[in-house]
Amino acid sequence: MVRAGSAGPRRGRWSGLTREERLGYRLLLPPLAILVIVVTYPFVLAVAQSLQGRDGAFVGLTNYGRAVSSPGLGGAIVATATYAAIVLPTQILGGLGLALLVERVVRSTVLRAVLYALAIVPIVIPPVAVGVIARLLYGPNYGALSYILESVGLVQKEILWLSTPLGAMFAVASVDIWQWTPFVYLVLFAGLQTVPRESVEAAQVDGATGWDRFRHIELPYLRPLLLLVLFFRIADVLRVFDHVFVLTGGGPGSTTQFLSLYIYRIAFKFSDASQAAALAVMVMIVMTIGYSIITRLLPLERD
Repeated sequence: MVRAGSAGPRRGRWSGLTREERLGYRLLLPPLAILVIVVTYPFVLAVAQSLQGRDGAFVGLTNYGRAVSSPGLGGAIVATATYAAIVLPTQILGGLGLALLVERVVRSTVLRAVLYALAIVPIVIPPVAVGVIARLLYGPNYGALSYILESVGLVQKEILWLSTPLGAMFAVASVDIWQWTPFVYLVLFAGLQTVPRESVEAAQVDGATGWDRFRHIELPYLRPLLLLVLFFRIADVLRVFDHVFVLTGGGPGSTTQFLSLYIYRIAFKFSDASQAAALAVMVMIVMTIGYSIITRLLPLERD
């Protein structure tokens, strides 16, 4: 009786769906199953690896203790935080400013389409290729940027961008800003298209300034997108690797040795995959907590 009673409601709920809804569930099931496998299996594997020693024996939370007490972790966290403090505000404010500029100034649909296409170009270029291009700009002896600055008389000698802590951080940050500020622009510009035109026109008739229009009309529609963009960019900062590895390899010293490069070195240079897995799991936990906080803020999209 219990089995029949429990199966009946499930069959009733399924039979209560329309044909289109049942088709939609069937179409979504394969990609969702693949996504679960692709995401879940590596995470479970990482957790299992983090609980084992180098010989495969179970060691509990020992690797987590070793990872937290590692002398290089603090420097990697500081470098990552410095990098994030540079690129995140620049990308978000730059993308927001560009979106507002195009929305308010550019009226031609053709020009908007051209700007849209140009913004996509940096995003689709592989990060390794971007790193190689940046190496040609900032590299010593053959760097194009130093040559241009010397040619126009702005500097008297070659600048060794990748040999000083400040220059190396500027180089890797500038590459990230160039590649991902267009992403922020595209997302926020799309959000501006959802703002009701009648509200904007009414504000203009009432004599609202550009700041008032942004603060009271456009910002409530952009707030959830800003939060999501912030989350995605934080996630990208935590896993940034390709162009930094090509440009500086984490140097000079450990100036640009971010968390991703630090985990890479622990795993492959020092052959300690268990400790690297523990670090990766901890980063995943931090990102999960951050995502939970952001999802709680999302309902605050309008006053």
